[in-house]
Amino acid sequence: MSPLLFLFAALAQTPTPPEDAADAPSPASVEAEAEEAEDEDEDEGPWTGSFGLGASFFTGNSRAFTLTGDALAEYDSPVWALTLEADGAYGNAAAEDEGEREVTARNLGGWARGDYRFTPLLSAYTFLGAETDHLASLELRTHAELGLGFTLLERDKAAKELLLRLYLGGSYARDRRFQYFPTRENLPDVTLWSPAVGMAFRYDVNERVHLREDAQLLSDVFDEARVILDSTSKLSVDLTDRFALTTFFEVRHDSAPAEGKVRTDTSLSLGAELEL
Repeated sequence: MSPLLFLFAALAQTPTPPEDAADAPSPASVEAEAEEAEDEDEDEGPWTGSFGLGASFFTGNSRAFTLTGDALAEYDSPVWALTLEADGAYGNAAAEDEGEREVTARNLGGWARGDYRFTPLLSAYTFLGAETDHLASLELRTHAELGLGFTLLERDKAAKELLLRLYLGGSYARDRRFQYFPTRENLPDVTLWSPAVGMAFRYDVNERVHLREDAQLLSDVFDEARVILDSTSKLSVDLTDRFALTTFFEVRHDSAPAEGKVRTDTSLSLGAELEL
């Protein structure tokens, strides 16, 4: 057999790779994709945070301004969850007397909640908080709470979250009261022992629109009948991956407020938020 015919015969007997083998990713590309996915997970991390600012200014016949701020830090793992929050507001307006200004907002608060999950449904939590509101004659409210959490809905797929968690526990709160306006005057302090019912709701309408609701109800069952209700609704719209426009609507009800104060306060604020 001639050398040329021998070469053709050898090539004919060489097995050809399957068609899928040419399309199969190489080990190097698979390893690179795995490292990229791992880096993304590391970048996200268990901690997330944000802070926001809002402001309104009026000139002319009405001369007033209001500043609001809020901050949030959250840690989330399969077993532990921690939430740290703070917000505040300050504002004043021109009074009837020329040269005088009247305070329209002066409040500040901070809260911390820790959750330990026994199962996907059941968790134990502790809550600590402190706040002041001078227009409500509240010098300082300290608040501590222990109880159980029940996760009724939970979904976190493709950056779309759905969460509904209910809280049931026991609460202690003490109000140190002081009248700041119109005259400065000491007021009796008030202590509240009560069962506590709370709710946390998170829903991502889509990748850019997010809805959040936190509510808490305290009802004194030992002394005089007193009910405290706090509700905060937040709607945010992402303009970029880290910057969003936000709207807050807050309702605060106290059935036995300080003397001369109304029972229900509401506020609506617009602002911007930067994710850390």
